[in-house]
Amino acid sequence: MAVETDAMRLDLLQDFGTSSTFTDTSAATSSTVTVILTNEYLAADPGGSVVVQSSEPIAVGRSIDLPAIAQGDTLAISGTTYTITEVEPDNEGMIRVRMRT
Repeated sequence: MAVETDAMRLDLLQDFGTSSTFTDTSAATSSTVTVILTNEYLAADPGGSVVVQSSEPIAVGRSIDLPAIAQGDTLAISGTTYTITEVEPDNEGMIRVRMRT
């Protein structure tokens, strides 16, 4: 059971997040939501002697604002449109989405 409320989660996002446009590609609808955008560090070992380093954009938002989010949908944040590659709900009211440009 989550300790915080949706209003508390919204306060967090308004303090640290940015406005974005979520597009549900299957329904052809758009809405404005607030998310926190980060670039998570990635290191991939392709089996050789060199490790490939990169970063992956991650957006965190409220599940109530993104109820139908799925792979292939988009989030436009600060002039960049990202395509959703993975959806990770925490089952406590927040959702993490992995993206690519």
